[in-house]
Amino acid sequence: MGRPKSQISNTDIASGYVGTKDAAAMLGVSVSTIQKMVESGTLEAWRTQGGHRRITLASLQREIGRPDPAAAHHGEPRALRVLVVEDNAVALKSYEHLLRQWDDRVVVRYAHDGAEALLAVAQDHPDVLITDLVMKPFDGRLLIKTLRSNLQTADLHIVVVTGDTSVREGSGGLDARTVVYRKPLRVDRLAGYLDARVQDLTERGR
Repeated sequence: MGRPKSQISNTDIASGYVGTKDAAAMLGVSVSTIQKMVESGTLEAWRTQGGHRRITLASLQREIGRPDPAAAHHGEPRALRVLVVEDNAVALKSYEHLLRQWDDRVVVRYAHDGAEALLAVAQDHPDVLITDLVMKPFDGRLLIKTLRSNLQTADLHIVVVTGDTSVREGSGGLDARTVVYRKPLRVDRLAGYLDARVQDLTERGR
């Protein structure tokens, strides 16, 4: 059996809760495990009049933010984990071509909108998130707002690549920790940024 698939929506995120199936997908566990976590008090939840459980996003985000066991190994640098959020097929091909140059030093996962990305963050704990802003149904702005509002993911390295000219390019275009690059993307700029993140991991692994 694979991980449960989620149909998490903007409404769920804005309301601050999700159902057991979405909670299971976010944590990468089974629905029965979620039920046990609720019963033990690890996750906060309430029941609807129809008897369905609703899990608070706050308690899920606490679990998402627990230390990643893969990060606990010292002595040798691990691969940089990159999550790319983009719904345009041509742009995705460009990212795939660019990110090949790092071979096994960079591990990449792709998501097509903010909801899928939120699940990927929960499951993979990426070091860098690269996202567009204009996506449907869950856009990049809501994704960034959700991640920045969680203490455990607030300092995630986020790079926005957008054609939206109303967003200031450079560091702090959306908030003080988010870097913004304008489309069409100059790949050397993104490559330099990722080189710096890979070097950070190498230094920490020594």
